[in-house]
Amino acid sequence: MPEVKMSVNLNVTGGPALAVNFVESVEAYDVIEVTVPPATPSLVVQVQPAAAARVSLLLIQSDRYGTEITYKASDGAGDSAAVALLGPQLFGRGVLSLFGRDVLSLKFGNAHSAPAAGATPLAAHIRIVVGRKATTP
Repeated sequence: MPEVKMSVNLNVTGGPALAVNFVESVEAYDVIEVTVPPATPSLVVQVQPAAAARVSLLLIQSDRYGTEITYKASDGAGDSAAVALLGPQLFGRGVLSLFGRDVLSLKFGNAHSAPAAGATPLAAHIRIVVGRKATTP
């Protein structure tokens, strides 16, 4: 069974230095890379192939952050509230309950305007790492 090792080093200038280490055992994992073009209201990204309630680890990172880049968690029946992708986000077991639903897919939006001719597009290149249970009892 694969183990995902997570560590965060937090150093506050003039304050504490903390190290947090955690190991999560998963039966399967996926690394997903997608591009969310500007003026995209909802790009659906499947994070697991079957019933929800199996995700135990979720990492979302991008080359572009800000209030214009958002995502919602979906269990197939409904969506969570939109979350702005303001920086890298790591969710472990139990923390996924903050979405108020199990995660079957993520729906990304990019509110940057479509670029004018010759301008650089403000696409967001998203990387998702998902750890999950692969078997059913």
